[in-house]
Amino acid sequence: MRFLAFASLAALISASALQAASPTLAPDLSRLTDNHRAALRCAAAFAVVATEQASGDALDGWPPLAVRGKQFFADTGERITQEAAISREAVRDLIAAEVRALQTAADPDAALSALTKPCVVRLDAAVPPLVVPDLRRCAAILDLAYEDMHAREGLTPAARDLKTLASVLASREREALIAAGRSGDEADRIVSEGRDAMLAEAADGKGGIEKYDIAHCYDLAKPAEKSHY
Repeated sequence: MRFLAFASLAALISASALQAASPTLAPDLSRLTDNHRAALRCAAAFAVVATEQASGDALDGWPPLAVRGKQFFADTGERITQEAAISREAVRDLIAAEVRALQTAADPDAALSALTKPCVVRLDAAVPPLVVPDLRRCAAILDLAYEDMHAREGLTPAARDLKTLASVLASREREALIAAGRSGDEADRIVSEGRDAMLAEAADGKGGIEKYDIAHCYDLAKPAEKSHY
């Protein structure tokens, strides 16, 4: 079973508050190392930064953490439960305590900033940076994202938006291929093969969509200046 999901900041603080209000038998932390504590501190920092990023605040020095931070959080939690022989709940409470320490520091911004370099180094070592996809991969990524959303939620406005963006990217890739000397049929085949390749990556356990910087795809889908889709 995977470690608990990338907890929201509110959930982490709530967990810590409940622990303080309702004392229970303290877990045995004798096998918890300094390296474990540093990793938990970074997991807490990633939770704080990811929350800020989700609200539109791009904090200096921090990479996007919605995907990589979540992976680090989950992997770190699983690893420490095994290596330190403590429960998931104990790990959750330790991270919650680190979040509270950051928020109650004399200078919370400075406390968080001090963790930027060491935690980003730790993140890069544990979870490789996202791959920046090209136009062809982006067309496939957004098309598959649309299919997934459509299957789960139906033809919602968000699903229609994804389909529109996927179509825009596929059209631009075809235009680029034709401009490079490919025929229309060849361009269609290459775009289709890009989608098949993305499906194969997911099936082979090579990361699939999750390893790509999807935000870059939205940038590629933006309207050209003084034009409309």
